[in-house]
Amino acid sequence: MKKFGIIMMFVAMLGATSCSSLASATDATAAAAGATCGKALLALNNSKKAGTLSITNPTDLSNMLIVITSYNGLKANKENGVYKKSFAAGMVTGGNGIITPSMATNLTNSLLNASGLDGINAGNIAQKAQTIGTIMQLLGALK
Repeated sequence: MKKFGIIMMFVAMLGATSCSSLASATDATAAAAGATCGKALLALNNSKKAGTLSITNPTDLSNMLIVITSYNGLKANKENGVYKKSFAAGMVTGGNGIITPSMATNLTNSLLNASGLDGINAGNIAQKAQTIGTIMQLLGALK
């Protein structure tokens, strides 16, 4: 009976280890994309605050394309909870202390549900008037 108790304890320890490993599972690609997106959003927000945010500014355009690429990645992984959590965690990392975990979760959800970014790419971004409006809505969360 004593051996059975020891075996059960060992099985329980293995089960706890497995569960904790799953809870801390991360997606490195998503975290890197989130960090890049967080940096781009901060740069766009700085341009907005300076009154210089423009689709004709090459730096702003580049950062908008980063956000759009992040949107496409999130959309492709919308059912993957680990991807979304890792993306949000990456936003915090890329957010330089400005993007908090709760803000990153809200930004991730807002980005995932953003309208106006479908089908946008480097070739047609200048013709899509809704792009800048959608970006401005996302930046509203960075107050």
